[in-house]
Amino acid sequence: MAAYSAYTDQELAALLKEGDGMAYTEIYDRYWPVMFRHSRKMLRDDDEAIDVVQDIFTTLWAKAAETVFTTSIRSFLYSATRNKVIDLINRNKVRTNYLANLQEFYDKGEFLTEDIIREKELINRIEMEVAKLPEKMRKIFELSRKHHLSYKEISEITNVAEGTVKKQVHNAIKILRLKLHLVLVIGVGQVFLLLNKIFS
Repeated sequence: MAAYSAYTDQELAALLKEGDGMAYTEIYDRYWPVMFRHSRKMLRDDDEAIDVVQDIFTTLWAKAAETVFTTSIRSFLYSATRNKVIDLINRNKVRTNYLANLQEFYDKGEFLTEDIIREKELINRIEMEVAKLPEKMRKIFELSRKHHLSYKEISEITNVAEGTVKKQVHNAIKILRLKLHLVLVIGVGQVFLLLNKIFS
């Protein structure tokens, strides 16, 4: 049996496209640990990190014949991990902080029914305006303000310079404040508190 561990990534990629199960196993053994650490660093959750890596390898095998490696296997897998993590955050946690902020106010009994309705309308308006931001800016803004990641962490996840991340967040807030100006003018006093918590 050939010593697959001695094969280069390029050789393994070629064998994988031919449906070589041993080549797939070698790629899995070679990169699973580093992909898990990379995913775990971004998600801070072992179970979610394992799910991300397993999904990537499952897809890799299922689509081996049609996968085009324009970069090295290592770069391909790192990129796939980063994209999968971002998708997971956006899919599962997009409303977490909004709902948490509302729940805090509800628990304290600080809102009357009419005010609650207005806050729900404001949150819907905010989400609509956030969705209208340019895709790159929106992703960075959500990672910063919804998931409370630092500029450095966002830079690592998105592969965007830390300075650019900071500028994108600043620009997003500026755009949203302009778009939401009318809502703030007609809103009740507590709405300002909610908005400040979301954008703090």
